[in-house]
Amino acid sequence: MTHSIISDGAPLRVGPATYTAGGLIKFHRYRSGEIGIQIVGDQGEPQGVATVALVPSGAPHPGEYGVWLKGWSENDGVPDALVRAGIVTLTGHTFRMGYCEAQHAELTARAIALLTHVNP
Repeated sequence: MTHSIISDGAPLRVGPATYTAGGLIKFHRYRSGEIGIQIVGDQGEPQGVATVALVPSGAPHPGEYGVWLKGWSENDGVPDALVRAGIVTLTGHTFRMGYCEAQHAELTARAIALLTHVNP
């Protein structure tokens, strides 16, 4: 994975969820080309990964600015926290993998602008 921190003075931040204190958003790309979202603390310490790459597992590609979000286990509450922070909007589509269901979301205009800024 390659990571890029937003450095234009307007970082995206997400608030706390059940098992994460929240923090800054880092975008990256999975090998499948899907967008990834990592949450890091103010000093760059990992708080969690909000996304999962599902194309290799047979899921439909989430779209140019779409993502598959993990909302189970240690990610309980993360999708809703990303919505509250204005980073994504949930589409209502899901993809089941085993006993878990990933939620499909689209990046908001602000998130897209920052993603484009760091990953042209």
